[in-house]
Amino acid sequence: MNAVPVPTWAGELPDGRDVWTRMRDGARLAATVWLPAPRGRHPVLLARTPYGRGPYGPGLRLDVARLLSAGYAVMVQDVRGTGESEGDLRFLTGEAADGYDTVTWAARQLWCDGQVGMFGDSYLGIAQLLTASERPDGLRAIAPSVSPAGLHDVVYAGGVLRLGIVLPVLAAVIAPLHLARRARRGPWENGPPAAPAARLGEMLRRLPVGDQPEIADLFPFYADWLAHPDPSHELWRDADLEARYDKIEVPALLSTGWYDYFRDSTIHTYRALRDSARLRARLVVGPWTHAFRERTLAGRDHGPHASGEALDWTGLHLDWFGHWMRGTPLGDDARVRVFVTGTCEWRAMGDWPPEESEAVRYHLGDGGTLGPEAARTLVPEATLRACFLSDPGDPVPTTGGDVIEFLPPGPGPVDQRPLAGRTDVLRYTTAPLPAPLEVIGAAELVVTAESDARCFTVTGKLVDVHPDGREEILVDGIARVEGGGAQPERVRVLLGNLAHAFGAGHRVRLEVAGSNFPKYARHPSSARVTISAPSYLLLPVAGRPRSSGDAVRPRS
Repeated sequence: MNAVPVPTWAGELPDGRDVWTRMRDGARLAATVWLPAPRGRHPVLLARTPYGRGPYGPGLRLDVARLLSAGYAVMVQDVRGTGESEGDLRFLTGEAADGYDTVTWAARQLWCDGQVGMFGDSYLGIAQLLTASERPDGLRAIAPSVSPAGLHDVVYAGGVLRLGIVLPVLAAVIAPLHLARRARRGPWENGPPAAPAARLGEMLRRLPVGDQPEIADLFPFYADWLAHPDPSHELWRDADLEARYDKIEVPALLSTGWYDYFRDSTIHTYRALRDSARLRARLVVGPWTHAFRERTLAGRDHGPHASGEALDWTGLHLDWFGHWMRGTPLGDDARVRVFVTGTCEWRAMGDWPPEESEAVRYHLGDGGTLGPEAARTLVPEATLRACFLSDPGDPVPTTGGDVIEFLPPGPGPVDQRPLAGRTDVLRYTTAPLPAPLEVIGAAELVVTAESDARCFTVTGKLVDVHPDGREEILVDGIARVEGGGAQPERVRVLLGNLAHAFGAGHRVRLEVAGSNFPKYARHPSSARVTISAPSYLLLPVAGRPRSSGDAVRPRS
């Protein structure tokens, strides 16, 4: 078990009991079970983790003492190849089968009443979804938080390696646990290897990105990930949710944060389950990161109601599991509940995206102008022609956004003014807004681009420019263009989902460049990229009349 300190919000726990669960191939997985008083048969809440099976720690953010007081047994299991479990870590591959076997085993125990629910964040979240797709007897409800939509989704975005997720997770999170597990087996033959976390900064800067002996020696699958970027390759198939969504029948409470790097994946999963699971999916999105649900982020205070603690995170889950495992009424029956940044308020919605949002084109113009379709006479798109140089030796540095906490200056609405002097970033900005502008849904950049290189990348970033000059990042994305070159082609960059209110006097800014490092791997070659008309930002503007002439059909 791990030795993570008990959080200040958690209650005191009784001693847990260690159990072993045998998988279909004979491997035994270790787990700890905490049972409520009095003894008897209870519904079980299960979490399956690669991060150590203590009651608290990465991916485990519920107050287990409260779960026990509510009459639930709690079971936390080391996934295969981690902690004290047997076998080798395959990183999501095989979790569907192991999850099925574990749920089936738990439902048959004398201390279980035959009902199992699952909870947990990130890896623990997708492990729930993979398990649910196998439809094990006894599984009644799940609550995946900040969850990817598949193994390929962990590793790549827009066709580009998510370097700033993959290396920090493997080097700074998984590797220390893996090395500790290996040390328990006895002395190292040639001495213990150096801890990869100490070299993370150096590792992120290395070219080629596959030159990571500290990682390759511990995790052979890393080389396979780099060798097969195509999402259709069989390497990704076992842990791909896309082919499994229609098999998931249990109710799912999905949650994420606007600055979580699996935000769009979680929302995509909600929409897929909404369509296939008879509307028994729910979605909660706060002003949070992947790992933290605090009220203040990157210097921006979102108010006293913004944190997970203010929302009563454990109570939210007790409400969910109580409804599906005990038949109690839901205290909050909103299908979607999101926190609107800018106005700092929670809002209930019938669906995501809300019906009242329409995708409005904001055209890029010469001189850095940005304006909606209705104002095209003021933004002559035919004159647009601008270029930037993408240089792997001097990439545009990642500055906040939906990044992992290991990447300075950290995640959140970080001020972008430190990038102001860079000539490799194109900036397009509206005039000060005469009235508030609510943007609720998925934002997308569409550019017409050509290059002197056959392969290049395009990045986009949506920024809220405040009257005091602060420039806060909202969402960003990247797209890789292969086989391009001198002929212009349409490039679509998904910037991401958001619910944000630009205040009166604020300006909307779009930044276009060729890199965002180390969030994404650099392209190894230089490229001069030229953008021309038509190029535009698609903003999901809320509350516009349906007859608006500048509305286009949102991309699904």
